[in-house]
Amino acid sequence: MKFLKIKNEARKLPFPVMVIIFALILAGLIAASFAFIGKRARVNFEKSSHKELSQLCKNMKLKFELGLNEQLVLAQQMAKSPLIVKYFEDPSDSSVREDAFEEVLAYQNSFLSKLSFMINDADLKYYSDNKYLYTLDKDDPTSVWYTSLIDTDKSYVFNVDYDIGLKQTFMWVNCIVRNYNGDFLGLIGTGIPISEFVNSLYSDLPENYSMYIFNNALETTGSPELSHLENKTPITEVIPAFANREYELEAIGESFIDTDNTVFGFEPFEEIGWTLVMSKDYTVASFLAGAIGPASICLVVIVFVVLVFFSCLRIQLLHSNEKKVGISILEEIQNLAVSSKETAATAQDQSAAVKEIVATMEDNTALSEDISQKIKDVSGAATKTSGDVSDGVAYLEENVKQLQEIAATNMNTISGIRSLGDKIENIWDIVTLINSVADQAKIIAFNAELEASSAGEAGRNFHIVATEIRRLADGIIDGTKEIKERITEIQQSSDSLILASQSGTEKIQEGVDNAKNLEERFTSIKNASESTADSAGKITTIIQQQAAASEQILITLKQIASGVENFSSATEHISQSSQNLKNIAEELSDKKGEKRAAVQENA
Repeated sequence: MKFLKIKNEARKLPFPVMVIIFALILAGLIAASFAFIGKRARVNFEKSSHKELSQLCKNMKLKFELGLNEQLVLAQQMAKSPLIVKYFEDPSDSSVREDAFEEVLAYQNSFLSKLSFMINDADLKYYSDNKYLYTLDKDDPTSVWYTSLIDTDKSYVFNVDYDIGLKQTFMWVNCIVRNYNGDFLGLIGTGIPISEFVNSLYSDLPENYSMYIFNNALETTGSPELSHLENKTPITEVIPAFANREYELEAIGESFIDTDNTVFGFEPFEEIGWTLVMSKDYTVASFLAGAIGPASICLVVIVFVVLVFFSCLRIQLLHSNEKKVGISILEEIQNLAVSSKETAATAQDQSAAVKEIVATMEDNTALSEDISQKIKDVSGAATKTSGDVSDGVAYLEENVKQLQEIAATNMNTISGIRSLGDKIENIWDIVTLINSVADQAKIIAFNAELEASSAGEAGRNFHIVATEIRRLADGIIDGTKEIKERITEIQQSSDSLILASQSGTEKIQEGVDNAKNLEERFTSIKNASESTADSAGKITTIIQQQAAASEQILITLKQIASGVENFSSATEHISQSSQNLKNIAEELSDKKGEKRAAVQENA
């Protein structure tokens, strides 16, 4: 309603008046924006600076205390060393004294300053770097630094002083040496070069930041300029912004001080009674960094005002074209309704198509899984075949080996038969010789019989002997004849056996050759089976990968199908909304016509 009132008022104002009003409003906004930006930039700078300075100060304090505490702990360990305590109990023991001095030297070399000192309450001899300097007189008022510590219950005390000759600030640590009963035995300590810790802080100081350190007396103890340390310049003179703030600085603690151009952050070093102060100046870059947010807000406001002005300016121009615009809007809404219906129909068709694709992909996934299982079975069978063939090849190799052994044995048998034949030939010669001797004996016996017959009765006995010799010779001849027949049979059998053995050897060789050929065939089958199993395994892997990819595609398609269904539903809602918008536009058009007619009648 308010917008309609502004609109109606804008129609009544002349154009020049609208321009003047806009210029005044814009000028006021720009002036207010500059004031707002400046204030907010300062506030943002202080907030960010407080945060940055607090973090930097804490980091500096942590680094400083880490180095200092390391040296303090080392000094206290030296005071508690059993060997050093034993020396302090009896400094006259030369053997203990030598070992104790060596341990003190070891600690001394571990200190950053490479310094050490000690004084024993038994002989009051003061040693510096294991060298005797003087004997302390307790009655001397200047020895109060020692006598005041005899009754203290602290483990150590210190004092900080700037050495002009060395141009360094030292923290002289006096550690109390006590026996196991807690009795005071003397002092031992070192000088800690605090300047090295301070210099390391300056080396880590970021750009655009300043840093100083001062003690409880407000004397400068850390500064880039040595003159501030040598002269113990008050911090209020080093930093003019701290003038007339002495009471505030004495109990500053962990806090901040904001001036016109600088923000100061403070961090106390409680261990030694010092305070670190860091500062950051308010520069043009800081102003710009803090002004970005406020400037953006002001720019948005100004742009809004400009847009409102131009909207009012265009109200009059648009008033005359309201009817045309209304008709155009009505036509566009009608077109939108038709397009929405067509889009809804197309979305439904796409949804159905995607569902069909999803069903096909599901069938394809199931088929891939079935193929993968079948190939796994083939791979298993091929692997089993390869194993069986490997066993068959092993059996063939064993058979070939046995056949070769049989062939070798058969050849040995043939050689033995031939050797036996040669020996039989020798027997044949012997038999021939025996047969020849028997013939000669037979002839001699026949002649002896003739001679015995002619001798009469005197040769009767000789005739009998000769007859027997002839019979024996006939028996020998018959025996050698039979031996010859047997030898002949043996030779024939030997020849037949040799021929059979040779034939058997040839058959065995053929069997060996066939077995080798069969072994080669089995080896080829084995290689083919292994190749088949390997290929089947690779195919199975590929199909599994394809199945996984198909499953991923299926999931994606299901998501697409769900998205298409959602899109189809949304399109139907848009179509319904377009139809409702069309009806509203038509109703507004009718009401606008009735209002215009009523205005004309009143006029």
